[in-house]
Amino acid sequence: MTLFQTILFIVFLFSLQPSASVEICRVSCGNQLVRFPFRLSSQPDRCGYPRFNLSCKDQAQTVLSLPFSGEFNVVHIDYLFQNIWLNDPDHCTPKRLLHGLNLSSTPFDSLYPRSFTFFNCSAAASTQLHQAKHISCLSGTNFSVVALPADRLDSSASLSTSCLEIATVLVPFSWTGWSNLGNGIMLTWNEPNCLRCETGAGNCMFKSETGLDVGCSGGFTNGLSRHAKYGILFGAGIPVLFIVGLVIYLRNKVEEDYNNRHPNQPELLSTTPRLDASVKGLDGQTIEEYPVTLLSESRRLPRPNDNTCPICLSEYQAKEMIRTIPDCEHYFHAVCIDEWLKLNAACPLCRNTPQTLAPIVSSSS
Repeated sequence: MTLFQTILFIVFLFSLQPSASVEICRVSCGNQLVRFPFRLSSQPDRCGYPRFNLSCKDQAQTVLSLPFSGEFNVVHIDYLFQNIWLNDPDHCTPKRLLHGLNLSSTPFDSLYPRSFTFFNCSAAASTQLHQAKHISCLSGTNFSVVALPADRLDSSASLSTSCLEIATVLVPFSWTGWSNLGNGIMLTWNEPNCLRCETGAGNCMFKSETGLDVGCSGGFTNGLSRHAKYGILFGAGIPVLFIVGLVIYLRNKVEEDYNNRHPNQPELLSTTPRLDASVKGLDGQTIEEYPVTLLSESRRLPRPNDNTCPICLSEYQAKEMIRTIPDCEHYFHAVCIDEWLKLNAACPLCRNTPQTLAPIVSSSS
């Protein structure tokens, strides 16, 4: 790996590293990693989204407290798909469900909810209900509590004579099929939506110190910071331009030497197009004559679909300056295209060089 490649690799790795604030908000409770949108009650408020508070008991067990349903142990948090797996501290989740799972005033919804009807059956009768799920934590020596999907009750007619119906409740099902009703429940959340950030290996967090707007730090989806993009752009562009210029110079030098030694011979490579080494970038005064637009809060662009700067690959934001190349009317961040035009007068997209200049300064409405 060359020195230049090493520098680019280091810049890329630093762009993916979480910020200091992200690291401060990452904590563990036992085997469970706690990070945004969740936070422990002992952490700063801005470490988590409102109503995503957790507690850590004995530095080993993560606990979620639902306002109207009490405390549940956190078995696992899936930050990518925004699911949380909960279990009853007494290992009898069905008992909690029979008392009612009230998710009011929480950011959570049931994941794959399904109605189950619970029955109290004699021990002998329960052995013949093959489709029913046996609830061991609610059963005794002479009776069994079973649960049957409400949509299958018609196929179990014997229940009416051998079992006593307890209640029908909506159970948050797990995607695995939940082979044992005592294993816990799965909940999900929709806000804040960090799916795109998590998919790109980024760190979901608040955009600022105030408000609830959520952004993404690092990762592949959010991409490199603008400073890192500038560094890679000019770090790679300058060596390439130097090599191209060197090739042009050597080519012309070889042809000139050949013609000087053979004045009566046809010019070397005369049948091929001659590269003009005199074509350079533009001076600052000429660049300043290119039209400039100050984006307003509406971010209205000449072509709404072209909302990303082709040079730095960042979306145009309000109060940013964009500069347009005359004739072809392609536009870029002013800070991006200005550096380009100092090295090359041609448009980066269509490679055309404007023939006319019209000093225009406008402001988008």
